[in-house]
Amino acid sequence: MKQIREMLDRGETTQASDALEQLLALGPKNTEALKLRAAIFEQQGRFADEAKVWEQVIRIDREDADALNYVLRRQIEDREHFYFTDDLPGGGRKFLAYPRSLITLSAAGLLGCLVFLIVSQMAGRVTALSQPFLLLGLFVVCVMAPWVAIIVNYFRMMKHVAVAPGGIEIATRFRRMAYAWEELETITLTHSFVGRDGGLALLVVPRDAAAPVVEINLEASRTSIRARSYLVREVGRASQRLGFSTRLDAALTASLANRRILRY
Repeated sequence: MKQIREMLDRGETTQASDALEQLLALGPKNTEALKLRAAIFEQQGRFADEAKVWEQVIRIDREDADALNYVLRRQIEDREHFYFTDDLPGGGRKFLAYPRSLITLSAAGLLGCLVFLIVSQMAGRVTALSQPFLLLGLFVVCVMAPWVAIIVNYFRMMKHVAVAPGGIEIATRFRRMAYAWEELETITLTHSFVGRDGGLALLVVPRDAAAPVVEINLEASRTSIRARSYLVREVGRASQRLGFSTRLDAALTASLANRRILRY
């Protein structure tokens, strides 16, 4: 298991998966190996396969803490699917974006305002803090900068992703990018276990080279899509052509060469 984890850390996903299959062939009830396989499937965006592996773990040990945590996560995602998605009139589903970055910036802005107020109150008693340039600089850094970032982020953030039998639409506050499935060169889930580009993302690559490529982050801790496994399932069902690849895939890298990429 330690060697397999080291392979994953080095980005050797194929070798790690092969070694894991050999390990499970010798011990099919090895829950630690099964949980690692589930983690690989999750990182690759293969959520249906991940669910099947967790079902195996539960059949072996119904009180496994990690399995119970997975069940809890699934229940939370089911609720998110109810609250953060809507049916489309002609079929399909709209996934409303959760403003994760906006909430983080708002918290930073609130904290900055509190810091500025505290320093302003102390300025009357501490001469070093009463300098106009210091207070002005503190106001710009702690108050203005976060709220400017909030406004910019609000207008640039993704508003929703709509998946229909005819195509996919990604919308922001002022922009709508809609593509029929046949207008796409590829729609792919890309994954990586290492490096700055580690994580999971949905890549929408139009055939028109002038149109931007859209990358939707689906990493659990950073995504704006709450019911991400439902989005993946909806895209796979509607498009019938959802692919899976690593970030370093040569064909994918070639298709993205010299293309503008919009990241959400």
